[in-house]
Amino acid sequence: MCLIVSAVLGLGFVGAATACSTAASLVASSDLREPVERDGGSEITIPALWADDQSGTSGTEPARIWATQDGSAQFTIDLADIEAEGAGPQWTAASAAAAAVGSMASGINPGKVDVDFGVSGPIDGPSAGGILTVGVIAALLGAPIRGDMTMTGTISPDGSIGPVGGIDLKLRAAADQGYRTVLLPIANMTVRNRDTNVAESAVAMGQSLGLEVIPVGNVQQAFSLFTDNKYAYPPAPAFVLPASVQQVAQTQTNDLLTLVADRLAQLPPGPQTGPASELLAMAQDAASKGETATAYGVGMQALNMANREVASATAQTEIARAGSAEATKWLNSWVQDAQARNEKRLSEGTKLGASLGYEQQMTLPNALSWLVYNAAILQVVQDQLDAGSLDEARIDRFARVLADVDAAIDVYYPNQLAIIQAAPARPSPGSEVMAVYLAEYTTFLVRAGQAQQNYMQQVVMRGQDPASLVQQNDVGLLLPTVLDLSSSVSTIPLSPDSITDEMRQATTAITYYIATTSLIAAIQDFGTDQFGIGADPTQVAQPEVMQASVTTAKLAVDEVSALLGQRGLDASLPTWAANYGTAAVDSLGNTPQLAAAKVLALNELYFDAITVFMLQSGPLS
Repeated sequence: MCLIVSAVLGLGFVGAATACSTAASLVASSDLREPVERDGGSEITIPALWADDQSGTSGTEPARIWATQDGSAQFTIDLADIEAEGAGPQWTAASAAAAAVGSMASGINPGKVDVDFGVSGPIDGPSAGGILTVGVIAALLGAPIRGDMTMTGTISPDGSIGPVGGIDLKLRAAADQGYRTVLLPIANMTVRNRDTNVAESAVAMGQSLGLEVIPVGNVQQAFSLFTDNKYAYPPAPAFVLPASVQQVAQTQTNDLLTLVADRLAQLPPGPQTGPASELLAMAQDAASKGETATAYGVGMQALNMANREVASATAQTEIARAGSAEATKWLNSWVQDAQARNEKRLSEGTKLGASLGYEQQMTLPNALSWLVYNAAILQVVQDQLDAGSLDEARIDRFARVLADVDAAIDVYYPNQLAIIQAAPARPSPGSEVMAVYLAEYTTFLVRAGQAQQNYMQQVVMRGQDPASLVQQNDVGLLLPTVLDLSSSVSTIPLSPDSITDEMRQATTAITYYIATTSLIAAIQDFGTDQFGIGADPTQVAQPEVMQASVTTAKLAVDEVSALLGQRGLDASLPTWAANYGTAAVDSLGNTPQLAAAKVLALNELYFDAITVFMLQSGPLS
């Protein structure tokens, strides 16, 4: 039987992977699937659902997962066995992503984790990412999982479970093989019946096959269900921002809205000011009602729009005054000034790390990521400028990009740093201890990011030359930014450095890992043409998938933050950032700015998830 998986990847990229599988399916059992101890770790076999839409066939692939937390190899992902069996790049990439997210979600320091995968026959497709992640957590914790349950869904860096295809076929395969319960992504709870071509409830379809179908938003939920809640997060009250942080956030919000008004005052009245003005009014109304997170999140959208319009108007003035060649030189001066200011902030911020308390040290990379991201973007723009004079359209485009960079340097990074400094923190365990922990996490994230980049280039881009694709569609400069970050992480040493160096290296590794995953999500999951660098999306092929990602990512951050709070650890920055990002999404409802709000929220939530996972496994956890 040959399995052919075809994926519409959006934005003109269409990929197909082909493999043949003769492996026996992993049938259901009323008994628990128990991990087996070997070689200093535990091994478990899980049933990965697959389906071939073209041939109408489906089944389960037995996937073997072994994991240890003895730390001997500083996080490795051994894919030799599955590659030897002929598994394709989608399967190997899904395995690597599962190893990364499972390690973080387990609460164990992922820098001390090693994972090995094996399959019994060649197969392909990313839809097993969710259940592979469940298997990684089970192997790390030595947890038995239900033998009558299976699932399908991709995995995201925040632990959220993403949508997949072939749901009806997968449900039939699960029923045929004796399973009683199937977990599905939230975004897949409506299924088109291939026999009737009518959309119906996945729950109802499951019932007709004798299955209980349960929606899951993130891997923590899925793992709890697979283990009958024996390993679920204990109940914990929601984390509440300390009064000191709330006061700083309110002051920042008022200052932000004043800044937006000042920016709009620099523009002549016209249609270009309308959307930002409407957002400002909405944010001001929220602020007057004490809805600080909503006011700040909407205010960020308004500032981005106003800044871009001011930059565009200035660019047009420069072009009219002296022509495109001189306007290109003007842009070049702007880039060089921004690089100098950005590097100054980054250097000062990393040096500050040694003097901070524990939670402040752990959350500082979240704030510094604005600057590391900026550095990569600025280098990409500089490369374009070095190639020669730009035309008017690209001058305008890069002016808008540089407006975003300035906002990050002058507003968003300083604001997040102030939140960190206002938050309470335990005493640091010491620079040496923190440097070792950050070095281990950096190694983990670099290797995980490289696995994501491999997936991006092999599966999403189908082996095409990245330089050529950048000319076609770079998803708002995200692709070349990923490639620049890839070069940066390749020079990071494995051995621990000073706390200052480790703070910068950890920030670079986190930014690289998130950027690679954001690119995959933007193209493959959401089908969007921009992801927040100098422009807002003009199209989103799957808005319901993007909304599900926002919802489940927020849930993951809230759950871990609550647990941290119960342990006496402060999670102010990730909680505040998650709050204002999702509050903007909730308030913008059916407005044209909703997609942009979701992009901003997801960019925040991905970093927030990594931050709370780091706090969960840190040396004082």
